[in-house]
Amino acid sequence: MTGAPAPTARTEVAVAAWDGLIYVVGGFERSGSWRIWQSSVSTRVEAYDPAANRWSAKPDLPVALHHAGAAVLDGALYVAGGFTKSDDTIWSPSDRVFRFDPSGEEWTERAPLPTARGGLAVTTLQGKLVAVSGYDGQENPAAVEVYDPAIDQWAAVAPLSTPRDHLAAVTIGKTLYAIGGRVRLNYRENLSTVEAYDAESNQWVAKADMPTPRSGIAASVVNGWIYVFGGESGEGTFHQNERYSAQLNRWQAMAPMPTARHGLGAAAVDGDIYVVSGGPRPGGSYSRLNEIFIPPSPARPIRSGRTPAAHIGSVMAILATFHEAGVLPPESSPEADRLIHALIQSQSVFLKSSDPVVRKVFSSALAEKFDAEKAASLTQAFAETGWTSETLEALVDYPAQRPPADEPHVAEIFRDYNVTITDWTFVGQVFAQARKELLKQGKQVHAVFAAQRASMPGARRTPR
Repeated sequence: MTGAPAPTARTEVAVAAWDGLIYVVGGFERSGSWRIWQSSVSTRVEAYDPAANRWSAKPDLPVALHHAGAAVLDGALYVAGGFTKSDDTIWSPSDRVFRFDPSGEEWTERAPLPTARGGLAVTTLQGKLVAVSGYDGQENPAAVEVYDPAIDQWAAVAPLSTPRDHLAAVTIGKTLYAIGGRVRLNYRENLSTVEAYDAESNQWVAKADMPTPRSGIAASVVNGWIYVFGGESGEGTFHQNERYSAQLNRWQAMAPMPTARHGLGAAAVDGDIYVVSGGPRPGGSYSRLNEIFIPPSPARPIRSGRTPAAHIGSVMAILATFHEAGVLPPESSPEADRLIHALIQSQSVFLKSSDPVVRKVFSSALAEKFDAEKAASLTQAFAETGWTSETLEALVDYPAQRPPADEPHVAEIFRDYNVTITDWTFVGQVFAQARKELLKQGKQVHAVFAAQRASMPGARRTPR
């Protein structure tokens, strides 16, 4: 599954998610000068909104950086270290640390890293920022330094047992994991090493090696699993996606990335992982890619009550309509499972939730598309049999002007029914694609739905 491509093709970016947006910071982009084969160090900051499937430009970094680290702490985005341009090199290690306030959209500089370095990994642990190893221009420092935003100061903690650069670092609970990487910028010396840091004991402990030695990777955490994407070596780039269970100390191969690349970023929003930018070839290459990985869902609690046959039949008719349009994802694929789950659970939201905000969204969507008599008829039909194509169309079209996330509490209510706003957005995207493809075939989506609904459980005459 893919999202809207990034506005700028880049690699070696810093990426982090905050408040439902994914920030892509700095990196390399193709030079705008006549030396088009050269890389240009970037100051660009672009943010992706998964719910709207839309990118926007944010204020530039104060200094162009590549191979920096980024993490979100205390309601702000921090960017630390990296390499920058100095004299005749673009590989000058940086000790600079910048804080971006999304509410004021302003960058400020904070206390510098004690150890200037690029190719480091940055994450958070117990309310503090942590910078792990990297490359200082001559060697891989073992430095692990912790930033306290309350006093704007850095302090050293136990050094990394295996110093390296181009590694990934993530946190689960009170434990930080340093994963993979390489030695002295050499992608022919990739590592599979995984080490865990415990803040209480101030010690690093070796964990099970990653199955594929890789560097130039990205990692993200969903449901207690660490997912590691991409990387490069002397032979090419990696499409590997491998996940690690901290509880079991065990790795597992997952569905590979559609596009192998390195220097990419990964961030999770609403349980999905967005893998953005990166070079498809080793060294200087760039992309605008925005590929979405849907992790396996944990066991979901089942809400009480049996779903009426008519409501099941309505979901089946919607899926049959998508199939006739040629847009239904392959059977048993993660996308198909997600679509079915989202249709069932979002139907439950609008049928069962008594929250006034949900009721307002439902009634306003129908009132905007239909006259009062038709809206009342569709409301009654929805209560009796569930989805109709017209009701679904009204609801998925309505957020184009008023995104659901803008309504108070809607995201929380959706989650209470084990579905996310991003899942709902996915339903809308598939519906819009089905409507478009059926028109190309000379068909009308509501007529197709009516024909399909007549053969499904709980069929009844749809309102006209």
